[in-house]
Amino acid sequence: MEAEISYAIDLPQVINSMNTQVFSWEHGVVNFTDNEIWFPTETSWKVIPFQSIEAVGSDISPAVINDIRKESGYFDELMVNYKKSSLFGSSHIRHSMILAGNPQDLAQIKDHLIEKIGLRINTNFEGLKEEEIKLLSLLATGTKDINSYLPLISEDKNVLQRAFDTLKRRDMVNESARITQQGQYYLEKTKGISSTNIENPIHFELEPEIEAETQIVSNSLDPKDTMVQFTKKYEYSFTSGSVFLEDLWRYIMVPEIKDIGLKVSNINKPYIHIQTRSGTLIDIECENSQVILALEKIFNAKENIQIRLLTSLYLGIREDYNIANTLYFEPDYLNSQLNELIDNRLIESDKTLSNNGFETIRHTLNFERSVSPEHFKRTLQ
Repeated sequence: MEAEISYAIDLPQVINSMNTQVFSWEHGVVNFTDNEIWFPTETSWKVIPFQSIEAVGSDISPAVINDIRKESGYFDELMVNYKKSSLFGSSHIRHSMILAGNPQDLAQIKDHLIEKIGLRINTNFEGLKEEEIKLLSLLATGTKDINSYLPLISEDKNVLQRAFDTLKRRDMVNESARITQQGQYYLEKTKGISSTNIENPIHFELEPEIEAETQIVSNSLDPKDTMVQFTKKYEYSFTSGSVFLEDLWRYIMVPEIKDIGLKVSNINKPYIHIQTRSGTLIDIECENSQVILALEKIFNAKENIQIRLLTSLYLGIREDYNIANTLYFEPDYLNSQLNELIDNRLIESDKTLSNNGFETIRHTLNFERSVSPEHFKRTLQ
């Protein structure tokens, strides 16, 4: 189908607090296929796939509606929220678009979008079968004795092989059956899927394995803890999305930080608040308060250098390239600091934390008290 409408796309998702005159409005015939929305440009087309759409028909404040109608010349509007992949792994940024036109055209567009995508969220992950979801959940536990638990998924080896092939093809696991960032992202964004989409869900309760302390440390964070919610504000500009820990440096550079500290949300959860030298405000949130405590140490240039490095390794940031950029270290300096941690027996040669290293982190972040909202309130007062 196609419709002649006015439209503004790639808008920050908090447009209800903004003046729409800062938007770039266009007018023309827009095409809606079975899978995509096509917007004409001067030389080609801008395409937004349906799988990236998160919501259709979001509420718009009366003040913004007045601006929309003044700018577009129409008296009906439709907001669509969607996410765009960033340049950094599986991270994404949320955007909105506003369509303005005749009421009958917008009603037809809305019905078409809902028919094609429904009201679901994360449509790019739709279609996993029950055995594929269960296998992904099992692989995420990191257990070494996986064969003992495979019968809980299926007794048919062909079913398991097909499930694994699907996960690998969709870049959710690698050749070694290790869960990837894409797989971790799926598990983070589909919490509760077992209770809503799967009949007779299986919950894996694995016996703890007897192994070295360094392995316990390296597996101490769940897959969901490798991703944080990132919000960046500057005047009328607003960016938000889910970002992997090793990608945070692409959004935050230590020398640009003017002030960093912990705050407590209205639901008693700690988050990091950063003000840059240019006036940009950045908030970082995560369900795991230990991750927030660790990140505050990492991005605080006033903290001890080796504590910052040790904390980065604890969070699983182990590639030299990502470590150097996160901490803003020169490569040679990073190597010297890593060697010093090895000499002091705080880490192993593969950059996993030793028992001493983990005890240092435990003491530095004060894990025993960090789970208490009251502790954060006392700390921040």
